[in-house]
Amino acid sequence: MQLLDWTLLDALQAGALLALTVAYGADALARRDRMMGWLSLTCLMVGLRHGVLALESGPVLTLDLMERAQSLLVTFGFLALCMAVVELFPRQLPRRFPLWIALGMIPNFVRNLALPPLHPLDPPLHHAADITYLIGCGTMIWASLKARHEGDPMGQRLFLGFLGVSLPVVVEIAAESLFNLKIRLSGLSLVILAMAIGTSWQWLVTQSLRERMDQAEAEAKAWEDLVPGGAFRTDHPSEFMEATFGRDWAERIEATSDERLATSQGTAYRLRTHALPGGHRLGWVERDEDTHPGLGGFLAGWTVALSMDDPAEAVRVAGWLRAWGADVETWGTVPPREGPYPSVLVWAREPSILAVWREDDLLRRRARWIQVGGPLTEGPHARLELPLGEPGLRAALQGLLGQR
Repeated sequence: MQLLDWTLLDALQAGALLALTVAYGADALARRDRMMGWLSLTCLMVGLRHGVLALESGPVLTLDLMERAQSLLVTFGFLALCMAVVELFPRQLPRRFPLWIALGMIPNFVRNLALPPLHPLDPPLHHAADITYLIGCGTMIWASLKARHEGDPMGQRLFLGFLGVSLPVVVEIAAESLFNLKIRLSGLSLVILAMAIGTSWQWLVTQSLRERMDQAEAEAKAWEDLVPGGAFRTDHPSEFMEATFGRDWAERIEATSDERLATSQGTAYRLRTHALPGGHRLGWVERDEDTHPGLGGFLAGWTVALSMDDPAEAVRVAGWLRAWGADVETWGTVPPREGPYPSVLVWAREPSILAVWREDDLLRRRARWIQVGGPLTEGPHARLELPLGEPGLRAALQGLLGQR
């Protein structure tokens, strides 16, 4: 007996479920999400079931073949739903729950695959399968209620959904078993349940990602406060870094491979950095105590005169000297005839000029002399070749000052 012509309703339910199949299946593949994958498979099986039922009035399938196909499809769909619910409530349901339901569905497989039409064992086997459906629905409701009491967010959001959408399934089973009435609303209830599960799961995933992001940002901020120097990211603004190293500090750090970074005042900081994707870097700076004036720099208290042909090279070398704590005087092509007289000269011009200057008053001008490049002459305490390197200059100054 059939109350209404359900063909149109079956077709609508099939279309809605197949649309959810595509949406949830794509999401499951994109995020490797097993729960969404099982939910997509559930929608597919039940959608195909209602698609088969929609062909009832056509000549495509015989009535017996249609009944067997829709019964098997809804069984597979229910098993897939059990797998999805296990993923939803892993602490409330054992992993073997779908296996138990599959064992309970053995009578349904037997009646659809082995028995001929109108066999005497068909009704009792059908009733046994219906009992398994009812037990499965009751177990899902119990699991969602238990999760709700335990404070599980999915249980709190889905308990009423499981309770509400199970009622049409119970009504459909009771009507067919007791009165032989066809009420095909299980697909509609599954549409509602699948939408509730999908949106709740997406909310849970989003909420979890947001919490993890907030936690990661809090931990990053905590580590920034714990590092021994000023922390930075070159893709984030930093008032400290800009005030210390200038507005182009990020570009300088990304472009350099040096372990030191000099300030505009000549002091130096040690870099501790790690490369990020996209060419950016994160890390922190530590003040190099050996290079800060008055804080133990090996040239602290010394005056160094510097004379270089290349202005850019002069700026670079002056930065090293200041970073080592020296007071730097920049000279031109001819040394000044009167004081002040520096402690060390770094001379990268014609050496004979400096030789004349030194011989003019040797007792007053006791400066140590480092000749950089140029022809070989007598007189310099140390000699370095161009291009001038930081390690070589540092070693020469330490040697002249007896700090080796």
